[in-house]
Amino acid sequence: MLNGYHYTGPLPLGSVVAHNCGAAGLFSRNEEADVILRAVERDDMYVLTVSIRGVEHTLTGPVSSMGRRSIGQSLLVLLRTEQGLPAHNEWGTMVGVRPTKLLHKYIDQYGSLEDATRHIRDEFSVSLEKLDILSRIGQYQRPFLESHSNKDISLYCGIPFCETRCVYCSFPYGLYQEYHRQSEFIAALLEDIDDVRQICESYNLHMKTLYMGGGTPTILNNEDFHRVLTGLSTLIPKGHEFTVEAGRPDSITTEKIQSMQACHVNRISINPQTMDDTILRRIGRGHSAQDIDDMYQYVKKHTDFAVNMDFIAGLPGQNIKHMIHNMDYICHNLPENVTIHTLAIKRGSPLYDLNMQHDVPDESIVKHMVQYAQERLEQAGYVPYYLYRQQYMRGQLENIGYTLPGKACEYNIQIMEERQTIMSMGPGGSSKWIKAPAFRQKKQHMPKDVDVYTDTLKALLAKRHALCKSFWEVV
Repeated sequence: MLNGYHYTGPLPLGSVVAHNCGAAGLFSRNEEADVILRAVERDDMYVLTVSIRGVEHTLTGPVSSMGRRSIGQSLLVLLRTEQGLPAHNEWGTMVGVRPTKLLHKYIDQYGSLEDATRHIRDEFSVSLEKLDILSRIGQYQRPFLESHSNKDISLYCGIPFCETRCVYCSFPYGLYQEYHRQSEFIAALLEDIDDVRQICESYNLHMKTLYMGGGTPTILNNEDFHRVLTGLSTLIPKGHEFTVEAGRPDSITTEKIQSMQACHVNRISINPQTMDDTILRRIGRGHSAQDIDDMYQYVKKHTDFAVNMDFIAGLPGQNIKHMIHNMDYICHNLPENVTIHTLAIKRGSPLYDLNMQHDVPDESIVKHMVQYAQERLEQAGYVPYYLYRQQYMRGQLENIGYTLPGKACEYNIQIMEERQTIMSMGPGGSSKWIKAPAFRQKKQHMPKDVDVYTDTLKALLAKRHALCKSFWEVV
């Protein structure tokens, strides 16, 4: 909150929440109100005056991070009430992407999981249902977070391209077949990878996990995919967790699977999103449900890969029968990991830009699908092991990763809980240098624009070296 901050005029109330609390998506984009916000600092207090339709409300809090949080929580309750909604949903006034990160902070502070969840209940009015799943995930994750060596790191390599664009996606840079500087991009990425190898050797770092994501990394042709994978394999000791996002079967070849085996990959993602062909076509996927099954069965027959499968609740035209079919497939085949996403209607996605929201199922149906998936997965022996939220999520729900016992993807835990340094290679990635016990961060964000990344790589690598020097030479 800034001293003297002032806004006046019509705007969606969801935007007010997003600006002040980080919880966009509470209201539909067409629900507008005359809102005036005035913020000042007075006698070591923040004072926020909120005028809605001419009625003023005053919110106050001390000049501190807790004061800002308190005002944000009060504002969220006020705006929900103005819309005729209950003051709290199941997540109460808790906002942000990483609820479990906050849980671990309170476990550190209080020394027990019980006291940490009690604090979250009291401060944020989180429901008992959400507290239960937070608690179970926190308990599962805790052993992965106990080592705080500043030399332990994870690595990420991003390929921000796909062959088709899903209607719900706002991330990829573009379609790879339309990108005319492919060879330059590959050369830059290989230089980036080699630079990270030199850094790891220089500072005697311990590489714990490596994740190759996207976009769709397997969009690269067989030769380029093998070259990139070979470079990455020099960064991670054999037998350590090495994951490739192989989400779309239309981009996979037997040669790429053989490359993954040769380069000691041991985990892949095969991401159906749905096992219904009509919905797959509607959302822009270039494959069928049969293609997904063919790929899964081939991988299980010919490799030792652990497999994650992603599904989305809330896709256009989806209903509970579709989720039942999805879970029937999972419970029959038992991949090691399953992630249940709630649809997020992201700005910049075709789903948002083309105003396709009318095809999206009602929030109550989405919640039913999420609950059903949780019940079926837990009955089949899966346990929840990581959780995160996004802006504009349907029903303000969450994404939850489930694992069979002992099969969790550690990278997913580390990226969410932010207790381990993660260095990123490729466009659009973020490196975060993190040091215990405060877990404060130094950051570097790679450009999302692939041309900018390629053309400015030397300067980007120089900045990364400077950040590494400032971090590890004083450890």
